[in-house]
Amino acid sequence: MPTALELAKAIQPELIDIRRDFHRHPEVAWEEVRTGGKAADYCERLGLSVKRNAAKTGVIAELNPGKTTIIGLRADMDALPIREENEVEYKSTRDGKGHLCGHDAHTAMLMGAARILSRFKDEIPFTVRFIFQPAEEVPPGGAEKLIEEGHLDGVNEILGLHVNPLIPVGCIGLRTGPFMASMDKIEIEIEGVGGHGAMPHLSRDPVLAAAEMISSLQSIVSRRVDPLDSAVVSICQMEAGSAFNVIPARAKLIGTARSLSAETRNNLPKWVDEICQGVAQAHGQKVKLNYVRGTPVLVNEKNSTEKMGRAFRALGGIETEIKPTMGGEDFAFYLEKIPGCFGFLGAGDGSAETSQCFHHPRYNIDEKALAWGSALFVQMIWDRAGLRS
Repeated sequence: MPTALELAKAIQPELIDIRRDFHRHPEVAWEEVRTGGKAADYCERLGLSVKRNAAKTGVIAELNPGKTTIIGLRADMDALPIREENEVEYKSTRDGKGHLCGHDAHTAMLMGAARILSRFKDEIPFTVRFIFQPAEEVPPGGAEKLIEEGHLDGVNEILGLHVNPLIPVGCIGLRTGPFMASMDKIEIEIEGVGGHGAMPHLSRDPVLAAAEMISSLQSIVSRRVDPLDSAVVSICQMEAGSAFNVIPARAKLIGTARSLSAETRNNLPKWVDEICQGVAQAHGQKVKLNYVRGTPVLVNEKNSTEKMGRAFRALGGIETEIKPTMGGEDFAFYLEKIPGCFGFLGAGDGSAETSQCFHHPRYNIDEKALAWGSALFVQMIWDRAGLRS
């Protein structure tokens, strides 16, 4: 019997074609109509049970539906509102939108896994649920909506992958426990008193207060968070003023707060608000904090992580333990509900073409990673079913 990797490499040209088609036609969050339709049509041709329009534009496909044990395999489908700068034959045809985080590859890999596993339908004694998820890039995103609609109901374990060009093809980065950070949004509205730039004593300058808030918020990580814990508070946008000689009446700061522990995450809103209120009071101004909770900490379950590592090694790949990242991922919502693992699949070849990480306008991957991703999903299902190559 061929190995899972041999079967995946046999369909690699098709996987590349699928990925490049999605890459040419990126669709951002909640707009994945074409992408979801292509995935649904493909799964229907394989004989899978398919539900369209899950969480608006998502797709749920099942092999052997109705079994008491269900294993979930997930791929996200949405692109980013970023203009692609790669000069490749399959470059995005939609200006200002691009698959610059690898979700085109994720969708193609899951479709490939569905194709291979459909050949072994009678040998798999449980249900495999293929989850093509919309809107990973925006909170609240597709994972929450799919859970609300019941598409995680009955799933015993869930598995996901993210292609990472900073890791070589043939390697996988895994970590048990907290792996990716919570991701929350901060919106700070400052109300001062406007006036002439030549007479600041008659104003209450919100730009000055905003600048002090930006500086003071950095003390949260350096002085309030346990040095053995990790957190990030970053102000990434500032809105104020409309003329060079007018002190504005209002200013707005927008940013993100992240942590690798639930306790620190729960403390961050209080700490941010205390600093903002204190600075505003010192400047004789008012401030309003809108703290929007996004994704929780992504925590990989030990047993699932070990199984993913064993399966990858069975393919002939190299498993490495990697450090946690302060990036966020809404796969975390699934892992709050059921055991599972999310891994970083190597997708780099050491060249300049694959040297950029997520969300860069020149993000790209070595497409040999596609076969490895499909094969890993297949191997994990085979291992669960007691099949051996």
